[in-house]
Amino acid sequence: MELESLKARNFSKETTSRSKEYALLNKLIQELQNRGLPPEVVINMNEEIVKLNLLANDQPKLLSHIKSAKNILLKIIKEDLEIVPKNYYRNLWLALGMSAFGLPLGVVFSSLLDNTSFIAIGLPIGMGIGIALGTQMDKKAISENRQLDLEIN
Repeated sequence: MELESLKARNFSKETTSRSKEYALLNKLIQELQNRGLPPEVVINMNEEIVKLNLLANDQPKLLSHIKSAKNILLKIIKEDLEIVPKNYYRNLWLALGMSAFGLPLGVVFSSLLDNTSFIAIGLPIGMGIGIALGTQMDKKAISENRQLDLEIN
């Protein structure tokens, strides 16, 4: 079963954010077309693509529909196939490292030094730990061919 393509659209110059998001979604779909996806996953993805293709260019909420379709496609491939975009784990673990490692370390530093201003010193330490863990997981995803050649912000 083949993955549907997005229909070609011409956006006006005022809608650069729409055109950028649409181009990113188009790149994501092209990247997924190059992979052998299971039929049940392709069916779910095609439903979202067809819904988006039915919308007109002058639709007031087209940008939100584009972003929604992109997020749904990413969720489907992440949950069903464990395929992630570039730097997915690094970005995820950056925030987790700051909250899970950085804040507790900051509390420890502030209590040891008896100065509450040292709470914030743990955040960059946690950020570094999170980035290191996330980068390792991204490298593992690359080696297992579970990473897209596309970075999503």
